[in-house]
Order: sequence, then C-alpha cells, then structure tokens
Amino acid sequence: MKDLVPSAKIGVSELKGQVGTQPRVWIKNEAARVGLAETLSTYVMMAFGLGSVAQVVTGQGAFGQYISINIAFGLAVAMGTYVGGKVSGAHMNGAVSFTMCVFGRLTWKMLPLYICAQLLGSFLASGTIYAIYYEAIHNYCGGNLTVTGPKATAGIFATYPAPYLSLVAGFVDQVFGTAMLLLCVMALSDQKNKPPPAGSEPVIVGLLVMLIGMSLGSNSGYAINPTRDIAPRFFTAIAGWGFEVFRAGNCWWWVTLVAPLIGGVLGAGVYKAFVELHHPHPPEQNRVLGEDEHIPLVKRV
Repeated sequence: MKDLVPSAKIGVSELKGQVGTQPRVWIKNEAARVGLAETLSTYVMMAFGLGSVAQVVTGQGAFGQYISINIAFGLAVAMGTYVGGKVSGAHMNGAVSFTMCVFGRLTWKMLPLYICAQLLGSFLASGTIYAIYYEAIHNYCGGNLTVTGPKATAGIFATYPAPYLSLVAGFVDQVFGTAMLLLCVMALSDQKNKPPPAGSEPVIVGLLVMLIGMSLGSNSGYAINPTRDIAPRFFTAIAGWGFEVFRAGNCWWWVTLVAPLIGGVLGAGVYKAFVELHHPHPPEQNRVLGEDEHIPLVKRV
C-alpha cells in the first residue's frame, strides 16, 4: 500500500552539498524499523493521553476537566501518527491492526509485531506517567492505591465501566465506538471518496478520536483499543494496585480486549458494503492508483 506522506531520502553527504550515492540507513530490516516506529508512536500517544488523565484526576479539576482528556487524547493520536506514520502507519491500536489484516491491508505475519510494539509502547508510557506523577498520585490518594472509590487512581491508566453499566451494555458500547472509529478511518483512506489533504490525515484522525471521546466516552472511558487498555492495566497490577484491576467492573478487562476487535471489523465492513464496493471503476488507462486505491494508516509488509 502507498504511504501517507511522500518519502524524502536525504543522505548526510547531500546535506553537506555533496553528491550522495545512497542515504545512510542504520537499520535495514523492515520489520525492525516498523516495530521501533510503532513502539515510539504508541508511546507518544499514550504518554500524552495518560498524562492528561493524571493531571485532571490528581488536580481534582483545577488543571482540566473531562473535555481536557478528550482534546489531549485527540492531539496525542495526531502526534503519534506524525511520529511513525511514514514507517509503520502508526496504528497504535490493536483493533486497527487486526482490521487491516482482515481486509488484506496488512499481512497476518506482521500482526504479532504490531501488537507487541503497541503493548510495549503502552506499558512504557504507563511507567513514565506513573513516575512523573508519582508524588501527585500519592498525595491525592494518601498513598492508598485503589481501583474503585472516591480516591481511585487506577482509572488514570486503564478504563473502567461506570457503576451503572452492565457487561452486555459495555460490550455493545465498545463494539459501537470502535466500529465508528474504523468506519471513519476507512472513509478517510478511500481515495475515491473525499480524502483529507495530504499531510493532514493525522490531525483528522486525532479529531475523530476526540469526537468519539466527546460523544461516546462517559459509559466506560472509550478504550476502543485493546492494546491501549491491557498494557496499562497490567502495569497497575504490578505497580501497587494489585489484581483488583482485573476483577473490577465484573472482570471488565476482557471486554476491552474482545469488543474492539469485533467492532473494528464490523465498522470497516459496513463502510465497504455501503460505500466502497459501489464506486464506479474508470477505464484502466484513466486509473491512477491502480490496485492501491487507499492511503491507509497501515504498512503492508
């Protein structure tokens, strides 16, 4: 598949005004470069996103409100996409990677690499934010790290359902939120529809995530991303909150793993069934994109 941004190969000698024969490449293995880029992209997104939650929670409203988290996560997605979008596609979301495999835009053999990179980036970001806000968190909760209750802090890192939300309703909530995400991502990458201007895709996707948070976030924190949720949850389990993070919300943790995978495929499938499959096909000599008629947030390897 074609990449989001045209490549620019500038070697060291070219920067010095000399004639360069080949740019210097430190890591030539494609999988290694993709893994590193996906890890860093996810780390950037999660560090900014979790940092915004930590600031709102520990500041008790003095340094932001719920909308601050919506805006921050949207901008975090945009920045993460700019960091690694050219190399890995910057999925930063296991549901996105899985859906791209289902629809043939990413080879299945690359899925474990993407998932591992996203888990690593999310885990490292969780540790970073815990270290940055360590004193603030302990000052807020009095040193008592809890998952539920008025001074709960586990929600800084992973998502938990509202007290009124049943598992069935929460499952539907996560399926629908992720379906809307992937439906719109498919539309944004469809060059036969109304794609955004080149280079603006990360910002548009960030706005999409912000929109989902502002409209579909109150039930359970709009995880819509299995790797974003499980890695921080595991971090909190070993960092002092204990395995209550897996028992809370009627064992809510598995919902954020399974429902987004179903929702992603469902949303992308709906877009294909209602829009993409019905585009008229111009004569071969007039076709520009050929078989790659999407600018995806993916990297086919």
